[in-house]
Amino acid sequence: MDTDKYIGIPYKFNGDTFEGVDCLGLVRLFYREHGWIKIDDGLPIDENWMKDAPRRIVRWFGANFNKTRDPNDMTYGDICIFLINREIHFGIYVGNGRLLSTQIVDGYTNSYSTIYHRQWWQPFFKVAYKRK
Repeated sequence: MDTDKYIGIPYKFNGDTFEGVDCLGLVRLFYREHGWIKIDDGLPIDENWMKDAPRRIVRWFGANFNKTRDPNDMTYGDICIFLINREIHFGIYVGNGRLLSTQIVDGYTNSYSTIYHRQWWQPFFKVAYKRK
């Protein structure tokens, strides 16, 4: 599968289009483009979303996906949850140890979607969700 079109999308809070994405929006865009399950728990995400929305979305993943705690068990399209500086981040496993996500930079200014290699993301890995 071609992932090039998902690389270099600028950061935009709560964005989920090729015009701008955040980490969850990138997952939503990727899944929508592949015709897979719509990722939406039905509740709004606002500017205070870091308080409860990440945990809420993770609960939704748990109800709609199969969970694995082994990063070696991941396959193309699995959703990876990782924790950096006590913030939950989302990414999509695209094979060969590569994870598609937004850049993790302070304040996300000038941040873009990118590919991370296993040696970077695996130390932060918490859980992955596999499509049923």
